Amino acid sequence: MQAIASDAYLDSAHFTARERAAVLWAEHVAKNTARERDDVFSEVQRHFNDAEVVELTAVCGLFGQSNRFQDSMRLPIEPPHEVDKIRASVRADPERLRAYIERLIEHWPAAYPAAADVVRAEGGGAYPAPATAALPRVPLLDPATAPYASAQFMNAARQLPGGLSNAVRLWAHTPHVGKLFVPFVFAFERDGAGSQLPARLRMLVLLRTHHVHAATYLLAHHTVLARAAGLGDAQLAAAVPASAARDAVTGAEGAAMAWAEQVARNTAKRDDGVFSELQQHFSAAQVVELTGLVAIASNADLIYNALRVPLESPAEIGALNHTVAADAARIKAYLQSVLADWPQQWPALDAGRTAPESAAP
Repeated sequence: MQAIASDAYLDSAHFTARERAAVLWAEHVAKNTARERDDVFSEVQRHFNDAEVVELTAVCGLFGQSNRFQDSMRLPIEPPHEVDKIRASVRADPERLRAYIERLIEHWPAAYPAAADVVRAEGGGAYPAPATAALPRVPLLDPATAPYASAQFMNAARQLPGGLSNAVRLWAHTPHVGKLFVPFVFAFERDGAGSQLPARLRMLVLLRTHHVHAATYLLAHHTVLARAAGLGDAQLAAAVPASAARDAVTGAEGAAMAWAEQVARNTAKRDDGVFSELQQHFSAAQVVELTGLVAIASNADLIYNALRVPLESPAEIGALNHTVAADAARIKAYLQSVLADWPQQWPALDAGRTAPESAAP
């Protein structure tokens, strides 16, 4: 553990070459520098195949999400006996997960709480184009040629926004993880699935987060979705850090974006001033949702930046983001399809492989 906390792991005899490559990649994903480090990625490719690279990067992004949320909210550590229960095993029981989804469906609300100031307008408009169009680091899968579990996941996921995004095609490499991540993000960013924050506010917060991470993929998608939520050019400009267009947003929106920037940079836990301003405008429940929104957006940004997920065509991005409204019935149907295709046997863990078939020689 001491070796991981410093650069000593690079020379430590306690780790295999595969483990050192994984920790090195994790460090750069966490720092949001993985996108530029072809040398580090080449080392990762020597030890991990495409599906493993996606899952490894997703784990790094997930803990970036957890760290930002828990640190920003200053969550206290549980008592030792509770921690011992949590750390008793690293294995998950798939049947417990299945039972959890079944319980969600069993208690599906007849109506979700309405979000304030909801706008359901048609999207459109320009979005920032990336400076370069680097090739994706792993191939994006096609439902027509992908393995069964991957194809089933993609065909189910495309029903949520009404199209198949490149992000979903990336997650298809690890479909059993991706099928739980995708509806989670969809519910956070859209109206009608439980959020009680205005769509306009959520979009400003998302855009500020993506600007902090220089995250071209989701910045493009959420710029179009922001226009569907009613934002104009002045509001889009205000979402850029240190923008001079502050008059284009309300005091509450400015406070939310300031908080989002601190959470995205993982400095919120040390900024009582920004948090005090946030508390003047939002309830405790709204603060939790805002912080969770930024944390999960940061998670996705770190993953998509590291793996260089390319943009879809402008027409596809427009179709995927033409409205901020989510149909909760589609999410329920999606979860039902996940249960219908529940695996009888899960993929076996492979901790010892050091030279995958798809790795570079």
